[in-house]
Amino acid sequence: MTRKALILTLAVVATCLVVGLVVGVRSRGPDGAASPEAVVADYVTALRDKDRGRLADIANPENDSAAEINRRISALGGDRLVLSDWRFDRTASAAEVRVTLSGQLDASPYSDVIWLRRVDGAWFVALGAPQNSNPKGTS
Repeated sequence: MTRKALILTLAVVATCLVVGLVVGVRSRGPDGAASPEAVVADYVTALRDKDRGRLADIANPENDSAAEINRRISALGGDRLVLSDWRFDRTASAAEVRVTLSGQLDASPYSDVIWLRRVDGAWFVALGAPQNSNPKGTS
């Protein structure tokens, strides 16, 4: 192989790698977490850190979560929420878990329920409404 052909081949390979990396990063979807416990810990940390990106990464990709993420950060973010306990309640579905959170919000008692769903082997927090849902009576 001539030097010119080698340089051209390397340039083509480098271009393909760069394009592949850009497409991979841009099309990367939410990662979720490996377990229900891990996704709850990520959720609490992301709220405390007001980390919209991490909340989006653990939000159920089947839900429209942007508005709900903003609402939760505004209402619960930073040092306002101090959780003292969370309880996992398994459901009839192995892909769904109900979690009851309790603690204090602005020094007042706090309790809330979040739902976790397993999608493609990863666990996510169900934030926002399902994307392709139709109200009863519509199609």
